[in-house]
Amino acid sequence: MKKVIIGLMALSIALLPAGLMAEEVEFFGSLKTYPTFMSNVDFNDDDTSMDKILDENGFMADHAVRNEVRIGMKGGGDNWDFMVILESDFTLNKPNGDRGGNPSTDPMDAGMTGEDFGVEKVNFGYSFCPSFKINTGWNTKALDIHSGGILYGDDHPYIGLAGSAGPMKWEALYLIIFDEISTDKNSGILDGEELDWRVYTFRAGFDLGGFTIAPMYAFSDNDARNAEVHYAGLEAYGKLGFITPRLEFIYAMGDKDIGDQEFDINAWGAYASVDLNISKAFTPYFGGYYLTGDDDLSADDDELGAFNGISNISRYTPAFGIENAFIYRYVPGLSTHLYSNNFAMIGTKSGYGGISNSSMGDGPGMIMGGVGVKGSVGNFAYQLQGMHFMFAEEDAAAAALGLDEIDDEVGTEVDLRLTYNFNQHFSLGNTCAVFLPGDAIEERLGTDDTAILNTIELVWKF
Repeated sequence: MKKVIIGLMALSIALLPAGLMAEEVEFFGSLKTYPTFMSNVDFNDDDTSMDKILDENGFMADHAVRNEVRIGMKGGGDNWDFMVILESDFTLNKPNGDRGGNPSTDPMDAGMTGEDFGVEKVNFGYSFCPSFKINTGWNTKALDIHSGGILYGDDHPYIGLAGSAGPMKWEALYLIIFDEISTDKNSGILDGEELDWRVYTFRAGFDLGGFTIAPMYAFSDNDARNAEVHYAGLEAYGKLGFITPRLEFIYAMGDKDIGDQEFDINAWGAYASVDLNISKAFTPYFGGYYLTGDDDLSADDDELGAFNGISNISRYTPAFGIENAFIYRYVPGLSTHLYSNNFAMIGTKSGYGGISNSSMGDGPGMIMGGVGVKGSVGNFAYQLQGMHFMFAEEDAAAAALGLDEIDDEVGTEVDLRLTYNFNQHFSLGNTCAVFLPGDAIEERLGTDDTAILNTIELVWKF
């Protein structure tokens, strides 16, 4: 399989028209090897079914080595461009690294030489003029990754238009989250809408001398959850003197059907943080999140108050985002999902968004307050931060978890990341994440042992 992939790439390049070969083409790639050591990720010294976490390589328990390999090329001409990235993200073992296998039957046998290696990201664009362009593909797109990342960031397929006018840059996207066909079991009639989820977005960023204000709008036509949702808000970020503020507010409103009952959606999320740019070696920062939960649990309530983003991308945001932190995985004991930092998988009524449509509409929401410091000296870089998490509506959590009551204190995470960049092609690092469970975890699970996640980071780039 390795020889086949390399041969296909070489053949594709050889068959490019002569006019295209005259254009500039750049090859690039990376390898991330992350030996990961886990202890009590279910907050329990004993083995349980929750003693695992999920990342892009699949589930991991006790000790595993996540491996992400990418090979890409990009290029273009005066009015067009392209970018293609091949990727495989898998757990290192003999079958994955050498033999290949069938990921549908064994997720531990689906690596570099298996069916999991394919086109991870792609974008082709054409510029009609310097200020107007069309793009299509499935590269990473985001609406609010410069602030809190609570609304959208992912690599779903899209068709997009982008442009600029003076200090304003804008982008409109047609995102295809799901496009599935269902079949009625009795009649055999096909339904091309029931399982679909499409999103239409617009974002405009105004650069005001290094500080950007970006209003945004998204319409989520989520047939898979019988929900139509309008998101409206803005993010603001950039340097103001010696500080770098980042702000975000998103309001969600719409309607959703659950069986024969119709629910109104009214929810919001907010984020704020500030970097104090004292020096390159010492930059303290602080901030936090507030995502609304459902505050009305009465039987006749017809409103969903929990904020569901389209796909939370807080893992890669500039202030509190650390790739190998604990909270940004699927952690069964916390009900967090991949890339996210909230507890949106807790609830009794299905929601209207979240990664894989996993968020709940009557969940408890989330409050986070954090503080940290980061910097670099020569080739050495560091980041140390603490984040304290709470339920915004603990009664909603208690109802969903089948408890009479539950405390609002979920816990505190402390992350320390150290990295040494030997050169532009290789770095060696370590991220140690410790999660100290609060009373809510003990009341939910009956235990409160500290979870520890330690990841060695070996990163090559070319």
